[in-house]
Amino acid sequence: MSSASNDFKNNLPLFNTPPIGSVDLNPINLIDFHIKHNSNYPFGILSNPNHNKNKHGFQNEMITWNEIGDAILKVNQDLIGIDGDGDQENVVGILASSDPLVYFTMLLAIMRSGCVPFAISPRNSVTAIVHLIKSTNCKTLYVQFNPNQDPTNLSPNERFHHDQLQEVLNSLPSSSSNLKLKQFPTAFQLFPRLLTHEPYIPNPNLSTDFSFLPTPTKPKPSYATLMILHSSGTTSFPKPIYLTQPSFQSWINASQSTKFIWKSQILASMVLPAFHAMGIHFGLITVLADGAISGFFGPEIDSHGEYLVKSPNSWNVLLAMKNLGCTVGAFSPMMLAEFSNDQSSVEFLKTLERVGFGGGPLTVEIGNKLVNEGVQLSAMYGSTEVGIIATLFPEHPFGDHWEYFEISNQLTYKLIPHDDLYELVILSSEFHRCSLDHVDKNLDHQVYHTNDLLSKHPFLELYRIVGRLDDQIILSNSEKTNPGPLEAILGFHPAIKGSLFFGRGKPQNGVIIEPEDGYLINPKNPQEVKNYIDLIWSSIEEVNRFAPSHSRLIKELILITDPRHQPLPKTNKGQVSRVKTLEMFSQQIEEIYHQLLNGSLEKSIGEDENGVVGFENLLEWVTEGVREVLGWEVEVDQDLFGQGCDSLSAIQIKLKLNPIFFLNRSEKKFLVPQNLVYRYPSIFKLSKYLFESLFDLNRFVSHHQNPLKMKIIEEPCEALVLMIRKYSPL
Repeated sequence: MSSASNDFKNNLPLFNTPPIGSVDLNPINLIDFHIKHNSNYPFGILSNPNHNKNKHGFQNEMITWNEIGDAILKVNQDLIGIDGDGDQENVVGILASSDPLVYFTMLLAIMRSGCVPFAISPRNSVTAIVHLIKSTNCKTLYVQFNPNQDPTNLSPNERFHHDQLQEVLNSLPSSSSNLKLKQFPTAFQLFPRLLTHEPYIPNPNLSTDFSFLPTPTKPKPSYATLMILHSSGTTSFPKPIYLTQPSFQSWINASQSTKFIWKSQILASMVLPAFHAMGIHFGLITVLADGAISGFFGPEIDSHGEYLVKSPNSWNVLLAMKNLGCTVGAFSPMMLAEFSNDQSSVEFLKTLERVGFGGGPLTVEIGNKLVNEGVQLSAMYGSTEVGIIATLFPEHPFGDHWEYFEISNQLTYKLIPHDDLYELVILSSEFHRCSLDHVDKNLDHQVYHTNDLLSKHPFLELYRIVGRLDDQIILSNSEKTNPGPLEAILGFHPAIKGSLFFGRGKPQNGVIIEPEDGYLINPKNPQEVKNYIDLIWSSIEEVNRFAPSHSRLIKELILITDPRHQPLPKTNKGQVSRVKTLEMFSQQIEEIYHQLLNGSLEKSIGEDENGVVGFENLLEWVTEGVREVLGWEVEVDQDLFGQGCDSLSAIQIKLKLNPIFFLNRSEKKFLVPQNLVYRYPSIFKLSKYLFESLFDLNRFVSHHQNPLKMKIIEEPCEALVLMIRKYSPL
């Protein structure tokens, strides 16, 4: 732990622990407890984006529970008049990409207003979002644009979200036509003093103000819903998961099963998505229950005066963590892999009291490297339905046994044998309840099959995940792909006999496709492969429209087989055998990823008769690649993150562009930036960087001949003025 972290902790006010063992504990009285008894204790701390002290002498901004309370009052005013249908709960959906500070504040505010927040991943497809809104009877939806503003006056970022929602609205049945839209606030609207970095003036009457907020006149039944999350979608669509009073208490009590001290830990809460269960538990539940302090990115504005929602990457996360003095972090295997390649990042990780990883497999090589360097590594394991499964965290990390975890003693469970492995099944008990995809009034007879296959440690009472009973694919970025519905879409094409998705532990999915008789090709002939992929491309596009953003396919990861020489193994029911197929094609799968990561251009960049590539040719190539990844048209001179690109898309774009780095015709030596898309966040900037970095400029038409004229606001003061004009407090 750094000396700065120690100084910060030593100067904290007293944290009054809430009565988390009380059977009557619910979000409303828990929030009220903190407002009354921990008013001056920090809820979170914001990284100063300039990494220096502001005009008041503070390097970072602290958000106390008193300031959170003021923000809750603002949201409550916005929700006045939101009524349900009789006894039905008032479901308020959130369909927005936002920084966790704002997202967590909104979850608290909606619950404190007596409504039920529904966290909807914006990465879902339109059909999935429609399904979720219908199945939860959601009548109010927060969106990332002003629904009352003329669409022609929206920024590119807002216009993207407007167009996405318009597709949703057009697909909703008439019974959902009364969906009320509200603009999701920014940090500057909820916490207006952050715009000018003024110190917060505590509200001495906050407890009195809270006494006027709506409070249930009678206790809600135990099966009443407090919050709705959703699964990644084990069937056709993601399922809503209802967090009830008993399951909420299970989440709150999770820390009681460990001796790890969460109080006053500074958490890297800017990393995990705020709409995911693990992100909520790590960054919000530990704050509510244990006095942990969430670390966030400080709010910023972009060059156009727009509120900037930062997507976390290894570069900006490390800077923020250092700036904040974070003591605990939780990361996807992909981000840890990126950290492991940079010794300065590893040195910082060694200063943390605990480094958690979860959501997907971390390679043995990387895990061993980090542990051998002295990183305090611990596996994280949970699910939306269960909450925390692995103890979060054990008192001491397991060192060389870092792959393994201990199951929380809060849980009652069974291990069902499957050969040498075990499926984990969670049973209800007086200490724990699951959240299911329906409101379960018979809580005493819950049995939840995780479908996760565990392997026992040879001599310790520890376990590790080795696979799933279903076909779910867990990528290295912790996102999950459910291949069944996607393979079914491909199966409708007359030229496709069978298909199988792959990608466990990889940054992106690929697919093996077996052509139907009459469409057979030679997979070693590039032109035949190209022609066949062009033939079936309409079905690939349909898959990409249906799939969440992290499950989309690109041409470079489509593997075409020849059933005359290597037919896909089938089960007795005629279905493609997943295990046998992945085993049979393991070498080819590794080769196709190797080609993607080490250079093999699927489409050449146009050259003139003298072998010269102009900037326009390169710009066209980059544009086509980016649009293929995102799945829609984008403006070349606009910020990609304002046009629907997220952290997963950024990784996929880098993979898509990766082959060009192996065509370096310049004598320059350079390393490919891990945060390529974050440094150059538009098609134009990416193209300009590639053009200037990778080639001998004498072989190319000078980029000043590019006819595009880009207007970019560079003056920060001008951007600040635009921001102040655009946003005012909620």
